[in-house]
Amino acid sequence: MPDLHVVVLAAGKGTRMRSRVPKVLHELAGQRLLDRVLATAATLEPRSTTVVVGHDAAQVRAAIGPQLDGAGITVVVQEPQLGTAHALLSTRAAIGRAAGTLVLLSGDVPLLTSATL
Repeated sequence: MPDLHVVVLAAGKGTRMRSRVPKVLHELAGQRLLDRVLATAATLEPRSTTVVVGHDAAQVRAAIGPQLDGAGITVVVQEPQLGTAHALLSTRAAIGRAAGTLVLLSGDVPLLTSATL
């Protein structure tokens, strides 16, 4: 089976939510949206996982922090924020010349299941 790489987009501002908390850090049933997405992605046993942060990058990075140790998660900052395609392009250095399949996920889809992936 070819290598699998996951990119999670977590740079959005969440303007429509009208909250000071970054969208991906809002909780659903006691767990942050981003944590749910990362847990689901981990069930795929990817060779690499890259999270793109932008708006309130330091706060999102700090929230991911405990998961970075030994989890193979790389965090990249999208600066400036120029949209979804640009967010994916910002992972270029982190992913390098990796081969295989890339699974692109949004950090705000907490109900996504491993069966769907």
